[in-house]
Amino acid sequence: MRYIKIIVGLFFLFCMALLPLAVSQSFGRFLAKLMSWQKHSRSYTVSKRNIDSCFPALSAQDKIQLLKSSLEHTAMSYAEMGMSWLWPTSMSLAKVTSVKGEELLTAAVAQGRGVLIIAPHIGNWEVLNLFASNKYAITVLYKQPKLKFFDWLINKMRKRLGGDMAPANAAGVKKLIKKLRGNGVIAILPDQEPVDGSGQFCSFFGHPAYTMTLLSQLARKTNCKVIAGVALREPGGKGFAIEFSEVDTDINSSDLNISLNVLNNTIETIVTANPEQYQWEYKRFKKTPPGMAKFY
Repeated sequence: MRYIKIIVGLFFLFCMALLPLAVSQSFGRFLAKLMSWQKHSRSYTVSKRNIDSCFPALSAQDKIQLLKSSLEHTAMSYAEMGMSWLWPTSMSLAKVTSVKGEELLTAAVAQGRGVLIIAPHIGNWEVLNLFASNKYAITVLYKQPKLKFFDWLINKMRKRLGGDMAPANAAGVKKLIKKLRGNGVIAILPDQEPVDGSGQFCSFFGHPAYTMTLLSQLARKTNCKVIAGVALREPGGKGFAIEFSEVDTDINSSDLNISLNVLNNTIETIVTANPEQYQWEYKRFKKTPPGMAKFY
């Protein structure tokens, strides 16, 4: 079965790489329509539960529209992997149509200060990685996949512009600390549940979300500059707009509760601006506080 997964994954990746970006995105939207018809599928039901709970003020019609748009953007992010991983890097980077707020990053680097980029699962984070690796040789924290081939592939593709990967284990954390203390740049995708014992519940869209404490600990220990970064999808297959933004300096607070609130509030602000591009199909509220009913 593992070899079938590898073959299917590679076939999809290579097929998408042969297509222009606008066409691969159209294919992603087609896949999303199939998901929308399968209302009992995991992607549909989880996305609907998340959107209904996080946007209670939206009308039923607006929630359904957001759900459909979200499934489209999630499917497009997979269809775009051929572009971000297999195209010549110059062609992939040419799809970056604009960059906003990069001075926040360059100023911190010029001051000889480590930088931590908060990169939520919104838009296309692979494009953000390409852009940042090309200019700043960033190190990215990641969860190692079970299949060794895919782990090799992820490292191969994400390192080809000089960036590095740090596995989510003790050795990886040491690598991140060393990078920050050496005035380097790292990136963390902080909006997925960490393993038991490495997180704390903190409000996210009004619901308790088990949130990683590692990012806050790194910010406090190294006093690095923390900024947020996203690569948002432009309409019509034009490409991606990269945006960096300020993060409240309380993210470096020694009070973990304060730091975690800043983290989740930052992600909320980013998501609220472009909710259709967020990966709502992820079970963000799977782990619940003791005594609370299951969310899903």
